[in-house]
Amino acid sequence: MMTEQRCRPTAAEPVARRDIDAYSPPWADFAAFFRHRKDDDRTFLIAVSRGQGTRAEWSVGQWRNAVYNVADQLSRHGVRAGNSVAVLAHNSAETLALTFAVWLLGGCLVPLDPRDGDERHEEILQECGARWIGVDSGVESVARARRHASADTIVVGGLMSTQRREHPAVIGGPLDAPALRMHSSGTSGRPKAIIIPMRSILLNCHAMQEAFGWTPETRVLTVLPISHANGLLINSFLPWFVGGSTVLVDKFQGSTFWHIAAETRATTSSIVPTVLEYLLAGEAGDHPAPLMKEVISGSGPLRSTAASEFEQRFGIPVRQLYGLSETTAVLTATPPRTGGNLEPRLRKSIGTAVPHAQVDVVDSNGIPCGHGVRGEIVARGGMLMTGYANNDAANTKAFSGGWFHTGDRGYWERAADGKIWYFLEGRLKESIVRGGLNIAPQLIDEVVATHPLVQSAATVPFANRWQGEEIAVFVIASGDLTEAELLAWCAERLEPNMCPKVVIFGSEMPSTSVGKIRRSALALQLAGELARFWETSFRTETRGHRPAAVVPERRADTQSPLPAAQ
Repeated sequence: MMTEQRCRPTAAEPVARRDIDAYSPPWADFAAFFRHRKDDDRTFLIAVSRGQGTRAEWSVGQWRNAVYNVADQLSRHGVRAGNSVAVLAHNSAETLALTFAVWLLGGCLVPLDPRDGDERHEEILQECGARWIGVDSGVESVARARRHASADTIVVGGLMSTQRREHPAVIGGPLDAPALRMHSSGTSGRPKAIIIPMRSILLNCHAMQEAFGWTPETRVLTVLPISHANGLLINSFLPWFVGGSTVLVDKFQGSTFWHIAAETRATTSSIVPTVLEYLLAGEAGDHPAPLMKEVISGSGPLRSTAASEFEQRFGIPVRQLYGLSETTAVLTATPPRTGGNLEPRLRKSIGTAVPHAQVDVVDSNGIPCGHGVRGEIVARGGMLMTGYANNDAANTKAFSGGWFHTGDRGYWERAADGKIWYFLEGRLKESIVRGGLNIAPQLIDEVVATHPLVQSAATVPFANRWQGEEIAVFVIASGDLTEAELLAWCAERLEPNMCPKVVIFGSEMPSTSVGKIRRSALALQLAGELARFWETSFRTETRGHRPAAVVPERRADTQSPLPAAQ
């Protein structure tokens, strides 16, 4: 029999999670927050299903009634405050209503990514002890949920009730109780279960409202999966917080993005770099003129040249944000621009700290780094997670020294306006150690990706007898490109120690559902092909030389033994 799994915080946790300013969410529970909107006749949700060719719309009052009805349905199945409820999180109105209803009852939502297999879903169900799986009424969704004998299936449909009603008899618990159980992306290790209380969600929503400048006139186009924090909290939940509205699209497709944006009068969209790249790569045909005032990019490093190209082509400003599931949603964001372009060096920045968050960069001893010095990005504030579920070792490490340690490498600079701007270079664990020098692979990615025939690129290390680790780059090309040509391109633009030595071309990039490169998986995938370079000594020439910059002087025997770490 499954038991409910709780998160046990460490002694260090309250220090990092302590509020850094006087703001505190003014509501006693989620029910009080949910009732605070009084604009019942304004549109809150437009749900667009490209697969079914449908569009449905809910006003604030209709949405409230829909959520109350779903909460009653959950209550009849026995869901109470403190219970975990899994939701097979397709981008549908029913899924979003389930989310609000679980929170209304004081439960902990456990989103299941539809892209994951049944085995992964069952693993999550067993870990969190959820006794229920909520799904929309789609045939495939219901069938998948019912394959899990360990949990009861709750099917939700028919949300269009217009009958006005009072809130359900059974409503939630305190704001500090667990409200959301997300999982880390697993790009640098096994995914960890992240516990976030409703108070952190509401506090971070207030921070985002202030940082983004969103108002009741804001309408967000949601094309990211709501099984992840960006799609769920920024695109779908934050609009309710600010009194605005959201457009929920079942799945992103570049060919329909601008049409849907124009038809629904969306004013913004929080996307990921992968989506922005697809929009840039789309055909230049005629599109309806959207009302978008800006797009926001997060969940991964954005090429500065891609952001500039997007602004020039579509006339829409691009802002960057940075955050992790462990920080609820957002830690930093590019401030809004009153006009003109960002100066070139700030184009690469992830912005300044949002309200209610304290951000810094520290060295390996926890000492703050100076201007431009690389280190680990750390944070404090009430928006932080409670902790990793049932993982004391990970909690102790993450909350050491009175900070939350993001595991991300970065630095800071002070801009002309006196503000501190932060810069992200990637995961610390992903650093390539070549001859004792730590190299951030994302810096190489960005240079390789500027080649006009490179669609996407990812840099990985491979074991090498002479340097410990050498550098390879995996490339998806959009035209006829040779290894020698790309190596010459890199030699012109990178320091010698950062130049790739091997180029491997392919057609599919391993990535998460929100577009983050699964670099460790890619390295494993390429390990066999790169093993033959174990004995190769690569000559490194002076920066600016042509293809001779990186020439194999000696080739490895294909039977050469690999170190155990490989």
